[in-house]
Amino acid sequence: MYHYIRPIEGSKFPKIKGLELEGFKRQLDYFEENFNIVTSDEVINAVLKKKLLPQNACWLTFDDGFKDHIKYVMPELLNRNLSGAFFPASSPITKFKILNVHSIQHILCCSENIENLVIDLNLLCKLHGFTQNQINSLYKKYAVPSRYDTAETMYVKRMLQFGLKEKIQNYIISNLFEKYVKIKKSEFLKKIYMNMEDVLELVKNGMYVGSHGAEHYWYNEISENKQREDIKTSLEFLEKIGTPTSNWIMCYPYGGYNKTTLSIIKKYGASLGLTTNIGEALIGESNPLTLPRLDTNDFPQ
Repeated sequence: MYHYIRPIEGSKFPKIKGLELEGFKRQLDYFEENFNIVTSDEVINAVLKKKLLPQNACWLTFDDGFKDHIKYVMPELLNRNLSGAFFPASSPITKFKILNVHSIQHILCCSENIENLVIDLNLLCKLHGFTQNQINSLYKKYAVPSRYDTAETMYVKRMLQFGLKEKIQNYIISNLFEKYVKIKKSEFLKKIYMNMEDVLELVKNGMYVGSHGAEHYWYNEISENKQREDIKTSLEFLEKIGTPTSNWIMCYPYGGYNKTTLSIIKKYGASLGLTTNIGEALIGESNPLTLPRLDTNDFPQ
């Protein structure tokens, strides 16, 4: 599971949590030497037609539709005659919209002091009528450290991802983005995301492009109707770029899903679903709609 891949050190956003390009190349060297890198079609056929994968099969997946993937990843894969599976959320490409998830990541990486960021977030909450007691309660609920982030960072993430109503969330994110990231949104959009031509280039060069939703919602935090509409919109995008919408692959934004999500994608003809659960996918044993993955930031560079 890959996200940001670029020359990070010395870039405009040197603190972004991503993989250095040279580290990515060394990982590919390792995978090529020790594993058999397979295509998405091979994985689909292993699930649907019980065709055997080669021993030590390794499947490369790339989430979020970053410009990194067309600028750095695809050329490297083509040079090695390899294939990857790419999962762009469609809104940045079709609506020229910055996704909240990436605004939050860049607010955090541009913040010099997480305590000050928490103070700013809480002040903006108070402007929307939150009492100190309500804020304290939300902090207790969401300030739980993860394997990657401190309690304060998780509080900021969870509050801005789903802890607040969407309208308030959008207002606060926009305010914090302007204060901390200090870049025009139009410039940021072009710098961070692939455009339609880029995605078509992936398809043209034999890469697989699947669904990552449209708005990058936590599906397990939104209603059934909202899930359905978001998934349906993402499938319309896949049709537009000429990617198959039968036996297609779903990559859950944030790794978030519930029984409703599984029911919807099954109804719409998905063959596979990718989570952020940590582990090796065992074809024939793992549920094909909830396959685990290994985050490549866990691997040495």
